[in-house]
Amino acid sequence: MVAIPAGHGAGERLAALLARIGADADFPALSAQVRRVQLLADSELENLHHLADEILQDVGLTQKLLRWVNAAPHVAHRGGVATVSRAISLLGLSTVKGIAASLMLLEHWDNAAQADRLREAFAHALLAAHLAAELHGQGAERERIFLAALFQGFGRMLMVRFFPEVAERVQAEAQGDPAREQAAVLRHLGVRYDELALAVARQWGFPQELQRTMERPGGPVPARTPPDRLEWVRWVAAAGTDLADAWLQGVVSGHGEAFERCARRYAHLVEKTPEEVAEAAREARGRFAMLLEAVGLRGRLNGPLWRAWLTEGQDDPRRPVPGPARAPDGASAEAASAAHGPREAVADEEPAALLLAQGLYDATAALLDDLSGPERLELVLETLLRALRAQRVWLVTPGAGAQAVARLWLGPGAAAVASQYRVALNGQTLESGELLPALGRLRRDSWLEDVGAAKIQARLPAWYQAACAARTSMIMLPLWRGEQWLGWLHLDGPGIVLPALGGVERHLLRALRNLAAAALAERPA
Repeated sequence: MVAIPAGHGAGERLAALLARIGADADFPALSAQVRRVQLLADSELENLHHLADEILQDVGLTQKLLRWVNAAPHVAHRGGVATVSRAISLLGLSTVKGIAASLMLLEHWDNAAQADRLREAFAHALLAAHLAAELHGQGAERERIFLAALFQGFGRMLMVRFFPEVAERVQAEAQGDPAREQAAVLRHLGVRYDELALAVARQWGFPQELQRTMERPGGPVPARTPPDRLEWVRWVAAAGTDLADAWLQGVVSGHGEAFERCARRYAHLVEKTPEEVAEAAREARGRFAMLLEAVGLRGRLNGPLWRAWLTEGQDDPRRPVPGPARAPDGASAEAASAAHGPREAVADEEPAALLLAQGLYDATAALLDDLSGPERLELVLETLLRALRAQRVWLVTPGAGAQAVARLWLGPGAAAVASQYRVALNGQTLESGELLPALGRLRRDSWLEDVGAAKIQARLPAWYQAACAARTSMIMLPLWRGEQWLGWLHLDGPGIVLPALGGVERHLLRALRNLAAAALAERPA
C-alpha cells in the first residue's frame, strides 16, 4: 500500500511517492546511469564520444541499441549501422539519448518481480510511439514524435514497477478503458501519470523539450494544427497513445469501433483521412513487430491480451479482426510473420570478421557523408573495441614537447588512463626500456599476452601498470601513412587475441587502419 495520508495536497503526495521510489534498491544505480547520459549536451562533438563511451560499457545495451536503430526504416535503407558512433551521427544525440534511456529501463527492470507487466507497459508505449511516428510519416520530426509518445507511457511504467499493488487495482477497475484507467490512477495513486513521470524525468535531467512533449495535452483535439510546433508534437504523440489503447481495446471487445472513432478524431491533425490513418497503423504494426524482436521482447509478452493482438489476422487473412489489422503484405509481411514465434536469437558475440566488415562499411559511409575526421576516428575505435573483444582503446598521437598523448579513448576506465597517457618519443627503441613508444612506431602490429609478466611490466609506465587487472592482454597497432608516422592505437583487456585473426580479418583491420590514418591526416595542427 502507498501510505499517503488523506487530505494532503498533490505536492505532498508526489513527494511521498518519489521518496518510496528513491528507497527502492535498484533506483539509485538506474538514476545514475540515465543521468550520465541525459546530462550530456546535444550540440558538442565531444559529447558524441562521451555518449558512445557510456553505452559501450554495457554490452547488452549496445547490442539492443544497435538492433533498435537498425529497425528504423531510414537507417535500414542506408544499409544499417554497426557502431554506436554511426547511430548517433545518423539519428542525433538527443534521439539516441532517449532510446538509450528507455532501453536502460528495460535492462534494469527485466528481472523485477513485475517483469511481465513491465514488459507489457513498455510494449504499449512502444506501440504508441510507432503509431505516432507513422501518422507523421518520414520527416525531420519523426524521432521527436516517437520519443514523445514513448515517454507519454513512462508514468504507467513507473506505477507498475514501484507501486504494483496500485497497478493491480487500476487494471482491475479500468478493464482496458483509458478514461477509467486515468480516473483509477488519480483515485488510488493520488497524482496523474504525467505528474509522476515528469517528477522523475526532472530528477534524471531529461531535456526540457522532452519533458514538455512527454506530458499529455489536455482538452479536446484542436480543430486546426497548433502554431506551436512542440504542442503539435504532444498532440500527435497523444494520438499514437489513444490509437494504441483503442486497438488493444478492440481485442477485448471483438470489434474495431473504438479504433475507427479514434482515427476520425485525429485524422485532420495529421492531414490524413481515417482510411489513411488505418493504413499508417498497419505499417506501424509491422515495424513494431520488427522492433519487438530486435530488443528481445517478441516472445516474452505472455499476457492473453498481447498474445491475441500479436497473432490476430495471421492465420486466415479473410477473417475480420479488431482495429485496422489486415493480412500483412509488402515490407510488413516479413516483420509481422514474427507473430508465429520468435526467430533464432542473435548471438551475443558476433564474429570478428563481421564486426570489422560492418565497421568498415560505417566508416566508409561516414567519409562519403562528409563527417569530420574526429567523428570517423570514433567509428574506427568503436569497431576495433568490439571486434577485437577489447575492454579499452586509446588513440595516441604526437603532441607538444616530443611526447605522445592520448587523443581519443573508449571503454571503462579509459578516461582515467588517458589523463596520464604521456610518453616520451626521444629515440626510444625496443631495447631502451620504454615499450609503448617502441611498439607504437614499428611497421607491424604487436600483441602481448600478459602485461603483468615480469619482463614486460618492467618496461611499462607505472601509471599504466596500476590501471591493468591481472591477465590483461595488449594490442598495439601503429598508424603510418606512407613514410609519415601518425601515432598508434592501443587496446587492452582480459584475453584479447590478435594472432587468432585470419587473413580476411587482417585485411579488414588494415583497411580500417588506413581510414583512421586518413582521418588523422585531416586533423588540424
